[in-house]
Amino acid sequence: MLQEYYYQFLQDCSQLYHLKPNTIRAYRYELSAATQHPFFHSKLDDMTLNDLERWISRPPAAPSTVARRTATFSRFFDWAVRHHLCNHNPLDGHRPIKITRHLPKPIQREVDRQRIESAIAAASVPYRIVFTILRETGMRVSEVLDLRIGDVILEAGHEMLRIREPKNRIERSVILTPSATPKSLRALRQHLKGLAYTGDYELLFRSNRGTKISYDTAHYQWAKLCRSVQLINQEGHPLYTLHQLRHTRASELVAQGQGIEIVQRILGHRDIRSTLAYVELNDDQVRAALEYPKRR
Repeated sequence: MLQEYYYQFLQDCSQLYHLKPNTIRAYRYELSAATQHPFFHSKLDDMTLNDLERWISRPPAAPSTVARRTATFSRFFDWAVRHHLCNHNPLDGHRPIKITRHLPKPIQREVDRQRIESAIAAASVPYRIVFTILRETGMRVSEVLDLRIGDVILEAGHEMLRIREPKNRIERSVILTPSATPKSLRALRQHLKGLAYTGDYELLFRSNRGTKISYDTAHYQWAKLCRSVQLINQEGHPLYTLHQLRHTRASELVAQGQGIEIVQRILGHRDIRSTLAYVELNDDQVRAALEYPKRR
């Protein structure tokens, strides 16, 4: 059964294959979720390609999610075959599953954006700073949580954050300015003053236990923030995700008239097609463009 082996698989990924912590965390998330489903309580050799494809493509299933799930189980079964835990990898015959790509979902309602920003301002450190940076820069959650002290540059006129292990493996810088990211700059300056400097590679943000803030902890604090301003559904889950702060910032940049290449640089997309798919004009902008076309 999967539950018997996946801990050893993750340990090998870390100690033998030296995979990045973010990759191992993604594998752990997918495999631990699978152990809760009865399908994965059977023997590994009893799992078929059709069954795995149904699991991999279950909703919600954005293209990136399907790709992550496929990579996780393909690597796990390759490992299991090498260790004689099963006879074959059922995903050897897998072809990419075509998934409808959904449009980005920025926080459209102004009143909701204001409530979220008020809640962020009232949150405790370090989450207030983390959420502020996410809101003003459009960075990915993992990029903010991975920041080190030495990644923060606050020299006047050259303020920026260095992203050393981005999703696409291309290092980049996130430009900070007094007009575009005022709250982030103030919060970072104050935060650095209160830190006991022990080296540039020390984590910029730590949990109450002095450890790195995990992805799950950040989302727990976000859910807590949303509950504080009643932005929850009937089941008590947040109406918006942390990632929607990225969608929202990108949508705002487009609304300001920023060039698509600038938005691409800010978001850290390698391929500009990702930016075109990621940043949508809201309905009001389209309506205004149709009702009041520019004169030629």
